[in-house]
Amino acid sequence: MCNWVLQNNQESPFCLFVYLKLSYPSGKIQWIHQDKEYASFFLKKCSKTITNNFNKLIALGWLYYDEEFEYYRLVSIDTLRDERDWTQRRAAPFTYKDVTHIRAALGAILYTQLYKSYCRKHFKKRKSNVLKSESASESFTFSCDVKRFAEISVNSIESIFGLSINKASRIKNLAAKENLLEVQKQYFELTQEQVYAAKKGAKYRGENQNIIFKNGKHYLQLTDKIYSDLYFKKRKKLETL
Repeated sequence: MCNWVLQNNQESPFCLFVYLKLSYPSGKIQWIHQDKEYASFFLKKCSKTITNNFNKLIALGWLYYDEEFEYYRLVSIDTLRDERDWTQRRAAPFTYKDVTHIRAALGAILYTQLYKSYCRKHFKKRKSNVLKSESASESFTFSCDVKRFAEISVNSIESIFGLSINKASRIKNLAAKENLLEVQKQYFELTQEQVYAAKKGAKYRGENQNIIFKNGKHYLQLTDKIYSDLYFKKRKKLETL
């Protein structure tokens, strides 16, 4: 669901959806003036914006009016998964704090998916070998305490999730700003000859020139390293015919 929200630029209505889920656990909402004012105050949005996003939720089918009981009902996550065929079972818990910076939270969730895939591929085998060693318990404790950084490029986000490079970069920076991701920049110092060659090569390949000038020197900006301690839960498997 989170991936779909980013891919379809539905962050604003999704923000309201999460707020309503947290504020009305029963899924039943009268949506009187007081409810709108509370939402407007907490989300720091004007009443008109809240109303527009509420109507978008109805249009998306995430919310509907129950005429029999005369209140609104929030559609359950599992119902939406079934209707949209969102088969992925990974789920990230949201809090009120996440609602206040929803794009950062969504960015952290997106990058953490690739981060965990990278860790499974590159670090799992190493841990398995450690467990077989004579000092397994001590070594394993040490390995868990060490932060494992993964190289995740904005190009991979574009390729896998279909987001623009600008958006991939923007949500990564927002997540880092809110301390939801730890980002390490990587640079390689270039000589004047290498600067010329790098620029020509990037132009020939139709790529951006990731060259920066800092403290009187030129550097090639490499792929950022990412660390995330965000955890995922597993939702139930969708029933199939």
